[in-house]
Amino acid sequence: MSASGSEALGQAQRAIVSARSLFREGLVPECHEYMLKAQDALIQAWLPETSDGSEPLSHTEQALKALEQARYRHPDRLRAALTAAQKSAAGDASGPVNLGRDPEPVWDELERLNRFSVRHFRSAAERKQLRIKLGIAGGLVLLACFAFFMRLWGRPYAHASAVISDQHLASLALDGLDATEWLLPDNTPGWIDIIPPKPRTLQSVRLVNAHNEYWLDRATHKVRVTAYSETGPVGEIEGAFAKFSQDRSVLDLPLKASNVIRVRVEVLSHFKRGGGFAEIELH
Repeated sequence: MSASGSEALGQAQRAIVSARSLFREGLVPECHEYMLKAQDALIQAWLPETSDGSEPLSHTEQALKALEQARYRHPDRLRAALTAAQKSAAGDASGPVNLGRDPEPVWDELERLNRFSVRHFRSAAERKQLRIKLGIAGGLVLLACFAFFMRLWGRPYAHASAVISDQHLASLALDGLDATEWLLPDNTPGWIDIIPPKPRTLQSVRLVNAHNEYWLDRATHKVRVTAYSETGPVGEIEGAFAKFSQDRSVLDLPLKASNVIRVRVEVLSHFKRGGGFAEIELH
């Protein structure tokens, strides 16, 4: 990778960080502007150092050709995202940048391009260091595998009415990690069912609210929790989170019931764009 390409890749990282920060502050047009800067920098990073003498191509086409040669997956989606972004950039230069009513596909594709570029342009020393780290991590994973699979069979199962994407599945509300979240689509009420491996006695339910780490634009407000036995509902309680928070926000609801085979947690209302949970614990 040339020095100019390395500099362009660094510019793209800084622009993406700035875009995320601006979005969190509600400065959407400014966020879009920095996403376009990141796009231009990433295209610059993929430009070949010298021409091969063939018919001249635009910078975008040269970059796409280089990406296809590097086996970038779904170049058609990237091309569509770049076209949408370029149409926005070609608009009224005196007005705010606007990527349309649904800019997330463009953002997602540019984020994917950024991750691919960072991986592709790693130096030999960085690749070696990464292999060492992966080897150490692999050893630790092997040591933990037996315990993990022994616990897996006794874990509850989650099923939801809807999910916003494959990165926010219902199962993530049961993985023990606050950083992963189940999220509903925009402005959509819904529910998530927690199904224990066998009938159990229930004392309470702990809900850890979502907030969508990168964008801080989703969280649950009012909830209803219902416990079911084989014969039907055996307990119900409603509650609400007091406010939106980007920190860990917990709601403990007392719900005593016996022979529980399913617990449904309903999102009745939400903060900002939609609802969801980082974790759901049955006690």
